[in-house]
Amino acid sequence: MNQLGYVMGQQTVQILQDSKDTTFTLLDREWEQLGVVFGGDFMHATAFFTAALPLRAGTGFLEMGCGSGITAVTAALHGCTPVVAVDVNPAAADNVRRNAELHGVGDRVTPVTSYLFRELDPGQRFDTIYWNSNFIEGPAETGEQSYVEAAVFDPGYRAHEEFLTQAPRFLADRGSIFLGFSELVGNRRRLEEFADAAGLSTAVYRQQTFDVPYEQMGAGPEFAAHADADGMLHPDFTLLEFRRR
Repeated sequence: MNQLGYVMGQQTVQILQDSKDTTFTLLDREWEQLGVVFGGDFMHATAFFTAALPLRAGTGFLEMGCGSGITAVTAALHGCTPVVAVDVNPAAADNVRRNAELHGVGDRVTPVTSYLFRELDPGQRFDTIYWNSNFIEGPAETGEQSYVEAAVFDPGYRAHEEFLTQAPRFLADRGSIFLGFSELVGNRRRLEEFADAAGLSTAVYRQQTFDVPYEQMGAGPEFAAHADADGMLHPDFTLLEFRRR
């Protein structure tokens, strides 16, 4: 397990537990954010991943773990159809509807409350399946999680294994699966194991890295251990693409 990721995930959960309803600007548009739905201070990654995705008119788009629905709504605005936005948190469906209606695509975005693919029509196929995932691995023995904890941690990477196992069944013939990820705090080795077992290749589609003094991110030994010789950490936004081999 990535210990640095686990420590940073705990910090993130503490911040999210105090989230309130708000509005904000991202990708040159205004958005509503319910406090009980993942988002808020962590939207920079959403902006990067959404802008990087190949959103093409007339192609089916599925967003997993949609939160407030920014990426799904943006896909609809680019002409993707159908657009389905899935989240395990029932409040996310309301948040998605609000943002879809705000931007005039309320009739083109379908929110679904589901744990991954379990409540989806098994006959549906999408050209693009995207998940800005809870890529911080938690201990496998973790008990029941709150929605906030589930938005950050994936104990034992069980959700990622199910996602990569099931996603090909919903993927159009020449479609792609995209995962919003971080090399610094995630566990790419395990993702590649799951992908290989599912008959998928893995590649970096887009990546942005930053140079940050480790003391700015945390004072624990995990931060210093991951720093380079100049005391810098290199956090990243990494968009992984999975395709059938």
